[in-house]
Amino acid sequence: MWVVVSNAAKGLLRRVIDDPGDIGIAGEWTFRYGDGKIIECRNQITQDGLNALGDYFIQALSNSNVPFWLALGTGTVAATISDHTLGIEGYRKSVSTKARDTGTSLLRLRTFLMQTEAIGTWTEAGIIVGGTSAFDSGTLINRVVPPGGIAKPSGNLALTIECRLTLAAS
Repeated sequence: MWVVVSNAAKGLLRRVIDDPGDIGIAGEWTFRYGDGKIIECRNQITQDGLNALGDYFIQALSNSNVPFWLALGTGTVAATISDHTLGIEGYRKSVSTKARDTGTSLLRLRTFLMQTEAIGTWTEAGIIVGGTSAFDSGTLINRVVPPGGIAKPSGNLALTIECRLTLAAS
């Protein structure tokens, strides 16, 4: 799913950078279980997330050590651009690794859940920037409601969750 910046924002950006193209962000998630099972899906970038990116551009958010969090929840309503939080947040962990593929606009955010972490069935996930370990704090960048949910049973099953954000112009 591509999320395109609003017409008003595009007009402003065109005046600033004189570019007739659209700017978009695509987000994809991969849930990779220790037993080899893989779930892949696309997400909804939120308006709050786009606003946070704008804040970085104008240096309103200038600290490069702002925390990023993986949030899991049990909400089931479809993700929308106007989401500010997960539907019902129930688990939060600091993103394990943040990287940009060399020479590309692909950003990778990975979180590793060990066997004893995040036990349960989760129906939504999101990436939060800023905030603390407290639920519903920070800015929701994106949200996904994976078909069938994300089951994290107790036992010896680890789970790696990767969110990839691609910034692109058309």
